[in-house]
Amino acid sequence: MRKAYALLLALVSLGILLGTVIVSSGIPSAPSTGSTEQNKALAFIENVLPIDSSQYNITFRPPFSSNFSNPSELKIIDSESSIETYSLESKDSSLTCILRFYEGVVYHCQLDVKGSVITDKAYVNTTDAAKSFLEKYQAYSNLDSTEMIAMLANVDPTQNPTIISGDLKLTVTHKDLTGTAFGDSVGFRWVRVINGCEYLIINVAFADGIFSGFIDRRTTNAIGDTTVNISREQAIAIAMEAIKNYSYRMSDDWVVTGFNVTENKITANLMPTVKEGNVLYPAWSVTLPLNGTWPGSVTELLVKIWADNGEVYHVHHQAYAQLYPKWALT
Repeated sequence: MRKAYALLLALVSLGILLGTVIVSSGIPSAPSTGSTEQNKALAFIENVLPIDSSQYNITFRPPFSSNFSNPSELKIIDSESSIETYSLESKDSSLTCILRFYEGVVYHCQLDVKGSVITDKAYVNTTDAAKSFLEKYQAYSNLDSTEMIAMLANVDPTQNPTIISGDLKLTVTHKDLTGTAFGDSVGFRWVRVINGCEYLIINVAFADGIFSGFIDRRTTNAIGDTTVNISREQAIAIAMEAIKNYSYRMSDDWVVTGFNVTENKITANLMPTVKEGNVLYPAWSVTLPLNGTWPGSVTELLVKIWADNGEVYHVHHQAYAQLYPKWALT
């Protein structure tokens, strides 16, 4: 049994070694036998990322070596979605580039960095780097980003500005966490604001002045009917009514119900939500804090309500957990 197990491990290790394909060394170029997505991924790395790709050896990592998960609550249903992962090695730095595709188009990139990145040019600041990234991404994707690029004019990222252009809103968030794993982070987030609901367009993030990722929702999610007939106050009233008959089970004979809500701490946010396909509709997300910790470490109830007709489509209990993502994309 032990010999068979050892043989299995050896075969798995050999498979991993054979599964790692070097697609570039020195000046990168797309492999003649590579998939269409590999070719697109290499084009993105070479032509869009703010790095000097000629200084890196680029290695394709097979799908099973990636632990990537979708960074957004805006789930993609029944989609043609896939992931490509690449290692970029130079004498001064080691990068891991994770690209996610939707129907063959790159819509998300996460760049993890170790060492000193070799950039394609010197950037004045992160605003300059963000502008350059969007210009190159526009040329690569053929998605019009002209208005978003224009909104970056004279932006001081350290001042956390919010800029409005029609129904497009740019929010720049600067968090100086130098000395921690998160570094000095800057995020550029563009949303389309319709009837008070913010539909994410693009988010671009930097850590310690280095590009760390982006997400573009224009490809993955269409915007459906944007009608909002339910006010915030109405949504809260609907949520309070919905939890009257709500319960959760701790065991076969232990059911928790009869919740006491701290009403002055209730929050209600209008959020784009997938209803069918990958189409987004406005919905109220109402959080009802409880007056203490209930069985199962439950501290609050969450109720979600469609904003056009007031229909409750989700009620759930949840325990509080603080998350610290390297960069936020939603």
